[in-house]
Amino acid sequence: MHLSKLLFLVLFICSFSLVAQIKIGDNPQNIDAASILELESTNRAFVINRVTTAQMNAIVPIEGAMVYNTDIQCLHYYDGENWLNLCEALGLTITNNPLVHADTTIAITRVDNNINIEVDSITGLQIIDRSIRGDDIAGSAVNGSFHIQNRSIPVGANIGKLIPSAIPNQILKTNAAGTDAIWAAPPISPIAFGKIDGNSELKIFGITGTTVSVGGSVAFPSINFVPPRPDGDYIIQLTVSGDNRIILINQNPNAFTVELRDAAGNSVTSAVEWHFTVFDN
Repeated sequence: MHLSKLLFLVLFICSFSLVAQIKIGDNPQNIDAASILELESTNRAFVINRVTTAQMNAIVPIEGAMVYNTDIQCLHYYDGENWLNLCEALGLTITNNPLVHADTTIAITRVDNNINIEVDSITGLQIIDRSIRGDDIAGSAVNGSFHIQNRSIPVGANIGKLIPSAIPNQILKTNAAGTDAIWAAPPISPIAFGKIDGNSELKIFGITGTTVSVGGSVAFPSINFVPPRPDGDYIIQLTVSGDNRIILINQNPNAFTVELRDAAGNSVTSAVEWHFTVFDN
């Protein structure tokens, strides 16, 4: 071989080994510096090697190898141990229409190749009755300023969350164990109460429009109502100081009368302090 031709061949081989880049297709003179192999074409496609399932399984390549399986009609890649079907790995069958859970908890929407998953809404339909207890709710997590709006718990004709008692004029209170809230009868409202010294007023009060006064004798004082009670069916609580005794001897809509006795059972001859409270029955 002519010396000049031999020298040209050596220089060509050395130049190729130093560059170590291959550009196939259009613009072969332009290749990105980070490319090992670069393909460029606007009217031709890159076709990966096509094999059957049997042929693919007979190949044990390095991790990352890829083939097109003509039996399954999908690309496969090798993960170092097995051939994995890319169609199954990315088997999304989402349309452009939102896929929404029956109770609208989660909405999944596809826009082109972007998949959007978001919480659509959470309502009472997704919460099982009695599944949320007090220890599941962080302190101050539910308060009127942020989480519960005014009039958001309707009652009466618009029963929603707080169901009224079937018995009128009930109140909410805790049960005996303190573990739950229940409807219960309200405490009995007093009509009047007071502290008396014999038949002299010390402190005496009438409530809800009732005027009360004391009269009678030292041994037989009486409490008078203005206006009178609707009937004589009201409850009286009595206490007396010291070793004395107090006995209810008369009760009617206008008044009730008591008798004061000493420890020996005799009617008192001097003033004795006693107390009363009157309730509607």
